[in-house]
Amino acid sequence: MQDGFLVSEWALIRRNELVDIPDQLEIHPDFLQVITHEEFERAFREIGGMFYQMYTDMAEDPQRFGLPLYREEEYDYFSDQAREARSAPWQPFYFLYCLFACSDFRGDVLTAETAEIRKINKAKKTNLLLEALCDYGFTFGGIKKYSLSSGGYLEIDYPDNRNVLTVLYAVASKVKNTQLKDVKNYYSNVIAFSNGFIGWNYKVLAEDLYTCSLAEGCDYVADKMHVEADREAITALDKILMEFGAVRKKGDPNEGPSLRYFCRKSSVYDYALTSDRGVLYLELRIRNAQNCLEYVSECPEGIAEMFRYSDSGCQNRRNGTCKSGVKYIFEQEEKWHCGCCGAPFKIHPVTEDIPHYLKLMELGGKKQTRPGGRRTH
Repeated sequence: MQDGFLVSEWALIRRNELVDIPDQLEIHPDFLQVITHEEFERAFREIGGMFYQMYTDMAEDPQRFGLPLYREEEYDYFSDQAREARSAPWQPFYFLYCLFACSDFRGDVLTAETAEIRKINKAKKTNLLLEALCDYGFTFGGIKKYSLSSGGYLEIDYPDNRNVLTVLYAVASKVKNTQLKDVKNYYSNVIAFSNGFIGWNYKVLAEDLYTCSLAEGCDYVADKMHVEADREAITALDKILMEFGAVRKKGDPNEGPSLRYFCRKSSVYDYALTSDRGVLYLELRIRNAQNCLEYVSECPEGIAEMFRYSDSGCQNRRNGTCKSGVKYIFEQEEKWHCGCCGAPFKIHPVTEDIPHYLKLMELGGKKQTRPGGRRTH
């Protein structure tokens, strides 16, 4: 990985968002009009491996793909440059999507009008992207020096295995007609996290070409996990909270997809299941930690540790304007948790501890009240 480039780190984070392909694939007959189930599945897996390698190569050599070369030490997290670097690793895959979404088969190869590609494409330096794609087995005709403006049409081939063309075309067409229908900002986080093409999500194959329930429930986060225990914890907690009557909404922080659960009439969520750079966290909006401490003594050590650590602070706390922090005394020491950018308590959830999480929220979900009804942090 290139040292110091913001985009290199984010290429690996985005690589981690590719969905694991299971041993058995359910493929709707709509996808099998031209090739067999076995041929389709083999090509689908080959493309998944290609996408993984492309992300890896982007981290190692981002300039090869025309990605922004902003240095970590020169830009802070909230700068425009850092924001651009976080979404830039999606560009080659959105560009590949555009190529196949705009094309049609003519014989064994695909052809697309370059004007149509340029109309919907938002990726930069497409000449470098086309040249880079050749290193993964694609060939392009109809244009000169990889310039889309040099010809009226683009011919796309993958001579080593033309089933790859068939599969990419089928998935791109379905995503175009379902998930991205009428969507203007392809690059928004919530769209990217859900996108069956960008994440190369095998579940896009299970339904017909015009039906897509992908990422509509807790799979929005669960599909990004690579450990079965994490997927089980997400599914179990989601089921309980939804049965309790919680309202579930998608969140889209830069670090990964998030599901927020609102259990009361409030603009602030109570629970969140979040993929933070590939690590699953449960956020708990415990407002009155002091009320939880007696119960914590009965909990597993991992939960006690959640109360034991203390945040170093946030900008709002340092300037005296923080209204979301939680302060309490635990093991004879003052602890403080920031709640400005998320819920103040965060833990890697396990299914067997779900009853503890629910109890802690029952005990500490309300702000502490002084005599006379005045609230404190």
